[in-house]
Amino acid sequence: MSELLAIVSRDADYYLMLEHILKEAGYRTMLVDIPSEAVATAEDRDAAAIIVDCQPGSPILADIASDLRERGRASDVTLIALVAEKAAYLDILKANVDESFSRPMRPARLLSYLHGAIGNSSSERTSRPVAIFDDMKLDAGGRRVLVRGAPVNLSPIDFHLLSALMGDAGRVLSRAELIGAAWPKNAFVEPRTVDVHIGRLRRALRRALGRDVIRTVPKVGYAIDIA
Repeated sequence: MSELLAIVSRDADYYLMLEHILKEAGYRTMLVDIPSEAVATAEDRDAAAIIVDCQPGSPILADIASDLRERGRASDVTLIALVAEKAAYLDILKANVDESFSRPMRPARLLSYLHGAIGNSSSERTSRPVAIFDDMKLDAGGRRVLVRGAPVNLSPIDFHLLSALMGDAGRVLSRAELIGAAWPKNAFVEPRTVDVHIGRLRRALRRALGRDVIRTVPKVGYAIDIA
């Protein structure tokens, strides 16, 4: 059975948007619109994570974090904050959450974190591609990339590079970060080798998409831009 995520929000529309994104990635969700019941509900339903819609001036996150500690569940349930604009970031840090994301948030970043932090046992995740942007889908379980339904042939290293770039879409990743994501641990890789693989990946995606999506930032690294 796929992992269950408890979403704490008083915004039904925002919950429905998250529910759709997470369901497509193979997760189950439940809405908790009474924040004081979030931890008890998550405990009763065996939720793997609590995702909190954090609004400015709201004590909800701190209360949930405190409740998790008091119940001895802080290490068992992943606590994630989705931080609205103008929310006090110091309060987020004090709550000692496992991860936080500023809104507006790229869904790929949240999904990448969830897959790494709690995984997903759902067979749906391994059989259904996760949408990255309009034309391209990345199937992490099947280790394949589809553009408009057609597969793009990539080497294992190039696939890992693309996964890393898409997992933090828009942010520039250094060559060291890409080496850590795409090559075996403790492998010695020259920075120039990264450039060669990125060049090959860029050409493969350009042929499939008809446009460049990988951006080079001189002396810094690479990013993938979602239009």
